[in-house]
Amino acid sequence: MQPHSIKAIAHLFHSATGIDTTAFDRAGQRIASVDNTPPTTGIINPLEMSSLINKLATAKAADCFHYVTTTKLEYLAANLISNAQMTGIVIVGPFLTAALTPDDLNAILINQSLTVSDSHYLKQFYQGLPMLSTEKMAALGSLLVNLCHQPPISPTLVEVHDHQQVAVSRPVTSIHAASQAAIEKRYEEEQALMAAIAAGDKTGVKQQFAAIAKITDLFSSRIPGQPLRSTKNICFVYNTLCRIAAHRGGVQPVYLNDISEKYALLIERQTTLAGLRTLTATMALEYCELVIAVSTSGYQPMIKRTIDTILLNLGHAMSLSQLANQVGTNPSYLSRKFSEEVGMSVTDYMNRRRISEAKKYLARPTLSITEIAFMTGFNNVPYFIKVFKKLVGKTPLHYRNEVGQGKD
Repeated sequence: MQPHSIKAIAHLFHSATGIDTTAFDRAGQRIASVDNTPPTTGIINPLEMSSLINKLATAKAADCFHYVTTTKLEYLAANLISNAQMTGIVIVGPFLTAALTPDDLNAILINQSLTVSDSHYLKQFYQGLPMLSTEKMAALGSLLVNLCHQPPISPTLVEVHDHQQVAVSRPVTSIHAASQAAIEKRYEEEQALMAAIAAGDKTGVKQQFAAIAKITDLFSSRIPGQPLRSTKNICFVYNTLCRIAAHRGGVQPVYLNDISEKYALLIERQTTLAGLRTLTATMALEYCELVIAVSTSGYQPMIKRTIDTILLNLGHAMSLSQLANQVGTNPSYLSRKFSEEVGMSVTDYMNRRRISEAKKYLARPTLSITEIAFMTGFNNVPYFIKVFKKLVGKTPLHYRNEVGQGKD
């Protein structure tokens, strides 16, 4: 099979499925690639690639391999066949067939030597991957094998236009006073929800749950005969409204992108109207909690930038000088202004945030105390234990035992 045919197969498969597609020759050299996945996240390493090529070398012509990497990424792979001979392989992915648990993501963080600073990007990456059912994966495998067995045929596009127009009568819609009042009330409720999220007011958000449920019910008939699709569409709108509200409330865009992507995928995966109603309420509350946790709206611009930098790099060692350089000032001035506005030193603020993250991980038995210390930005375990005991009143091990999740 000629290189131009191989490239055509890769482009055709990607256009039809939206999943990254890459073709290699028998030696593992890349021939063609159509992908959207960032090159630094989760690409099969050379050893894994070599192992996969060796397995395919002895495979039957109709075999399609379902390959799962050590980082839980999934791929489909099949041989390129020309004149009954293997000329290369095509790999499709990454994708997932099951959502990753928090413990799965924690294990990947540790195995890839990442820190808590990278957890948002890692979650966002995995949440953005296509989610395939077993049936969908089998269908794509069949399509892949068939494409790999013969060069694609370039179609001849034949234009057909129907010039006969049929007049469609359009009724004039009148807006009654009751309808107008209902519409205006709906917009008022939306504004109240956004204001509550921006203020980090969980009570205010909960007061809008009934209104949210009413709107999802109202919009379920927007697309005739497709209540689930109609409701998903309005849920996407609410996701956008919540994101805008949280941004107004002072949340850094990186966090917003993470949660927005997550709920966009969760909405699309829902299969019931009841599930969508529950998800929409949960979504509004989580955006509100994000404002409470990471909002920097109450600070002056320099302190806001400093806190954003700390939160986005929490898993890495940061000195006062490095922070000052990031925000364009000198260390002594930053230290003084930070203490005045925040009420504590830069170091104390960083330690409190790191310990807060550490407590979340200590509640799970899969990570050791040593791993948690380094993940959350502490350079040595004794210092981590000292700071933890000072702020929490007990050692990390004592805290873990109290929450009943095992021992280190």
